Amino acid sequence: MEKEYEGRGLCPYDPDHNSTAVYSDGQLYTATVADFSGTDPLIYREPLRTERSDLKQLNAPNFVSSMAYEDYIFFFFRETAVEYINCGKTVYSRVARVCKHDKGGPHQFGDRWTSFLKSRLNCSVPGDYPFYFNEIQSTSDIIDGSYGDHVEKLIYGVFTTPVNSIGGSAVCAFSVKSILETFEGPFKEQETMNSNWLAVPGLKVPEPRPGQCVNDSRTLPDVSVNFVKSHTLMDEAVPAFFSRPLLIRISLQYRFTKIAVDQQVRTPDGKAYDVLFIGTDDGKVIKVLNSASFDSDKSVNSVVIEEIQVLPPSVAVKNLYVVRMDGEESKLVVVSDDEIQAVKLQRCNSDKITNCRECVALQDPYCAWDNVEQHCTAVGSPDWSAGKKRFIQSIAFGEHKACGRINTEDVVPAVPSQPTTKESDETLAAVMPVTCPLCTCTCPSPSSSGTTTTDASVVKGDPVHSNHPGSDFDSDFDINDNSEIVIEVDESNVIPNTLAEINHAGAKLPSSQEKVPIFSAETLSIVVATSCLAALVVGFVLGFLFSRCCRGEDYSNMPYPDQRHQLNRLTEGGLNADAAYPPCANNKAAINLVLNVPPKNANGKNANSSAENKPIQKVKKTYI
Repeated sequence: MEKEYEGRGLCPYDPDHNSTAVYSDGQLYTATVADFSGTDPLIYREPLRTERSDLKQLNAPNFVSSMAYEDYIFFFFRETAVEYINCGKTVYSRVARVCKHDKGGPHQFGDRWTSFLKSRLNCSVPGDYPFYFNEIQSTSDIIDGSYGDHVEKLIYGVFTTPVNSIGGSAVCAFSVKSILETFEGPFKEQETMNSNWLAVPGLKVPEPRPGQCVNDSRTLPDVSVNFVKSHTLMDEAVPAFFSRPLLIRISLQYRFTKIAVDQQVRTPDGKAYDVLFIGTDDGKVIKVLNSASFDSDKSVNSVVIEEIQVLPPSVAVKNLYVVRMDGEESKLVVVSDDEIQAVKLQRCNSDKITNCRECVALQDPYCAWDNVEQHCTAVGSPDWSAGKKRFIQSIAFGEHKACGRINTEDVVPAVPSQPTTKESDETLAAVMPVTCPLCTCTCPSPSSSGTTTTDASVVKGDPVHSNHPGSDFDSDFDINDNSEIVIEVDESNVIPNTLAEINHAGAKLPSSQEKVPIFSAETLSIVVATSCLAALVVGFVLGFLFSRCCRGEDYSNMPYPDQRHQLNRLTEGGLNADAAYPPCANNKAAINLVLNVPPKNANGKNANSSAENKPIQKVKKTYI
C-alpha cells in the first residue's frame, strides 16, 4: 500500500447512489455524493471539487460513466434540467468536461474547478416535433472506426424514456469531435429568475475564454473564474452522429440497461462494422449493427442479428464486457447482481444453419459461408484472409448471388426453342382446346332513313343458324338476297350527335318522373315563423275570452281595493271557517265593520281589564 485515502468524496455511503470514477495519469477522478443523505453531489479530484448547493452546476445527478481522452476527463450523467425549471420538471442527459491540468483558481477559488463545463446530449427521433430519449443509462468506451469516407471516434450510449412515460429505449452514437465543438460554442444563461435561458452574446464573454485548459489556472483573472462558476451550461446540445438513433425499442416488458461494443469487426471483403451488445432489464442480450455505417455516416440501417435470453427474465443485466484472449475464443461477459455468465460472440456453427443462404442471411460480421468446406464458418478461421474469393458474405443486403443458384437443366422452357412442325402442331392441337377466331365487325352509324347497312362487316352465310341448326332463332336482323345483314335502327335509341338533335322534342316523362316543386330554406323559415306568431295571437285571444266567461262575481262595488281584498279573504276562509251555515248568497251589500280591540299585555290580558287599575289606553282600530 503506497497511500491511504479518506473515502469521503471518493465513494458513496449508499451503493444505490449512482457513482463513477476513472484513474488517469496518477490521479483519481470521481463523481459521487459527499454526504450520507446523498444531497451533496460532486465531481472530485483532490483537492478540487464542484460548488456546493449550486443547482446550475449539479442538480440531483445520477452519474453513469467517466472516461479520459487526451487532456480531458468526460463524465456522463443525467440530472434535473435547470433550464427547464420555469416550464416544469424534466430530466436531461449531460456530458461534463474537466481538464487534467486544472489546478484551481486564484484566491478563494483554490479548491474549485476552473474548467468544469457541461452540455446536453440529444438522442431523439428527428422531425418537426422530435421525440426525445432523455435519460442516459450506459455508455461504451471510445471507439475508433471508419464511417463513410473518414475516421471518427465514437461513444455509444443507451437512452430511455422516464419510468412514468411510454416504455422506450434507444441507442445513439456521439463523436468526440462534436462534444469538444459544443464546449467551444456559446454559453447559456438566465438573467433573472423569471427569464428564459438564452445564449450569452459573445461580447459578454470575458477574455481569456472561461473553461479552457491552460497551463496554470491559478493565474486566471477573477472575472473569468466568476463567469465560469455561473455559466457552466452550454447553449448547444451534442447531436447524434448518424443524425438519428441506431436502434429503437418501444416495449412495456423491458428497457435497455447496458451496452458493450466490439469495434471494427473485419469481413472477408475488407469492410469493418461495430457490433453492439445491448443488455436489458429482463435478462436479454440484443446483438445489433448498422449495416450502412461503412459506406455512410448519415444513414442508418439497423440489423438485429440475434436476441438471446442469457439471464432469467426477472434478472437485469448490470454490465457487459467483450473479452478477447489470445488462443481462445472471444467471449461476452454478462454481469448481474448475483451471477456472471460468459457467452460466445457468435453462433455460426449452429445446426440450424445448413446452407449458404441461411449463413449469409444472418448478416453477422463474424460469420461467412466457406465455399471450400461448404459450411458456415466464424471469424478467426485460419484461411479468413483468403477474402471474398473463398468466403461468401453480405452484411448490407443479407443475400448473395453466389448462394442458392437454381439448376436450370431440369426446367422445361415456357417457349419452344425449335421451330414447330406439322406433327408438333397436331400434337399441340390434341392437348389444347380449340378456340373460335375473332369476328371482325364495326359499329353501325345512324342514317336519316332509319336503316344502316354494314359495308365493312359483311358476313357471308348465317353463322348463327349454322352453329345452331336446330334452334328457332328470332332476331331483328334482316338478311337480303346477297346474304348481307341489314340492321334497322330505332330512332328513339340513336344517340344525338348535334345540338339540333339534342333540342329535338322527345317523349314526355311519366308522372312519377315529373319535377316536384322544392321550397327553399328561407321560404320554409318564413312560413314557420308566421305560423308560430299566429298561434300565439289566437291562443291569447281564446284564453282571455275563456277567463271572462268562467270568472266569478267579486266585490267590485267596494270603494277601496284593500278593503275588497280583505273582505274576500275573511268571508272565504276566516269568518265562515267555523260557521254552521254558509253565508247568505243574496247578501250583496258592501260590509264595513269597525272593531275596537284593546291591546293585550305580555301575560295575555286586555290592557283595560278591571283586574289592573290602569288608565284606559288607546284601542287598536281594525278595519275589516
